[in-house]
Amino acid sequence: MGKRGPKPVDIGLLNVWEFEFYKSFHHLRDGIPLPVRNLPPPSGFPPTELRALLTRLNSMSAAEYWRVQQQTTSEFGETVDLKHVPTDVEIDFAKRDLKEEIYWIERSSIPQKIHAQIQRREIWDNLVRARSYAAVRKACEQWSKLSDVRASGLIPYPEHVGANAGQFLTMKRNSRFPRSSYGDDSRIDYLARGMAGVLVGVSPMTAIERLRNLKHALGGPLWNTGESCCGCWRCHLRSSSEVSKTTQGWYENGVRAFIKIADNMKRQKS
Repeated sequence: MGKRGPKPVDIGLLNVWEFEFYKSFHHLRDGIPLPVRNLPPPSGFPPTELRALLTRLNSMSAAEYWRVQQQTTSEFGETVDLKHVPTDVEIDFAKRDLKEEIYWIERSSIPQKIHAQIQRREIWDNLVRARSYAAVRKACEQWSKLSDVRASGLIPYPEHVGANAGQFLTMKRNSRFPRSSYGDDSRIDYLARGMAGVLVGVSPMTAIERLRNLKHALGGPLWNTGESCCGCWRCHLRSSSEVSKTTQGWYENGVRAFIKIADNMKRQKS
C-alpha cells in the first residue's frame, strides 16, 4: 500500500515547465522567447553590411552559429577548444543567441512592424487584466492566432492557459501577484511558475513558492555534481549570458571577423 499524504513535488519537472511558460509569455509580449541582452546598437556599420550580416545569420543553423562564435571568440584572444563538440544545452542556448542577434539588429536598424507589436502587447495586457473565464479564453484565442505562434508550434501554451482558466484566475487574485506598473517581468515569472504547477499537477501557489525559493547552491535539488553548478534553466541562462560578455564588443570589433569566418566555413562546407 502506498504512503499516504501529499506526494513530493518534482522540482526538475517544475523547472522544465517554468522555462517553457516563461519563454511563451515572453514570446507573446515581446515577439521573442527570451529577454534581449543589453547590447549596444550596431552603430558604425553601413546598412549594406548589416544586411549582409542578417542574411548570414538567417541562413545559419544553431550549430553553425555556435561554431562561428567559437572561432570568432578565439580570434579575439580568448582560450577556446575549437575541437569541442557542443552539448545539447550549448546548442539550445546558441539557438536562443542566434534569434536574439537577429532580433536586436532588426530592432536597431530596420523599421519595426509597429501594428504587430502593439497587437501582441494588447493581448498580453488583456490576459494579465482578465477577471473572468471568458476574458482569459478570449485573450488565449487571440494569442493562439498570432502567425508566429502558429508557425512556431506554440499553440499548446495558450490552450493550456485557457483550459485552466480557473486556476489562472485564482493565482492572479492572490495577494502575492505583482500588481505594480513596473512589475511586468515579475508577472511573467509568477505566471510561468504557477502554470508549471498546473501542468505538473500541484497547486500553482505551491509551485510558485518552491521555484521562487529554489536553492541554487551545493545541496540544492538541481545541483549538478559533475559540473559543480545548479542545473536549473535560470543558472544556465545566467552562465550563458556571462560567457557572452566576452563577445559583447562584437558589434564594434567583431562583426567583420564573424562574417569572414562564416564565409570561410560556408566555402569549406561546399
